[in-house]
Amino acid sequence: MKKSSRLMTVLGIGGLVAGSLLTASSASAGPAGRSVVAEPHLTTSQDVVRQTSSAVLLSATGGAPTTVISETVPAGSWVLSSNATLVSWEPSDYTRCTLYAGETVVGGATSMIGNAATGAGSGVYAATVAAQGAFSGTGPTTVSLRCGHDTTRARAPYVDPGATLWLHRSDGPAQPKR
Repeated sequence: MKKSSRLMTVLGIGGLVAGSLLTASSASAGPAGRSVVAEPHLTTSQDVVRQTSSAVLLSATGGAPTTVISETVPAGSWVLSSNATLVSWEPSDYTRCTLYAGETVVGGATSMIGNAATGAGSGVYAATVAAQGAFSGTGPTTVSLRCGHDTTRARAPYVDPGATLWLHRSDGPAQPKR
């Protein structure tokens, strides 16, 4: 009986400690209890995250990219990553999301929403496109994620809210000089 009550005491103390740790970690998620991901604009010493808060309607014209999200960054070397969910009301041709530094293409990805080979369908089709890239700039540069479809469409597709552009400065003060 003594071993059983000691075991229960140890388990009880362990639960209290674990509960305190969980409470402490969730309290550090951000100001006013918001998580870092939910922040529309977050800047740290070397990272910039920009996230859309509403849907972005793409152009119905084929080959005409629409800016989904953009951010201006200072001079330096930057590694980029983006994530966007594209939504359409019909199977799609290829959809391209491209990363630009100014007007220079620095990365991109292509996806298909649904399957165009199956013919016209009904319902809603969605696909997530992730693109990566990198660039170096000598002055402030506007970086943007632009998406569009290859062919003209009767009904313009859109990018769902929450598209994210993540930039990491790769030549920060912690890096050794070359």
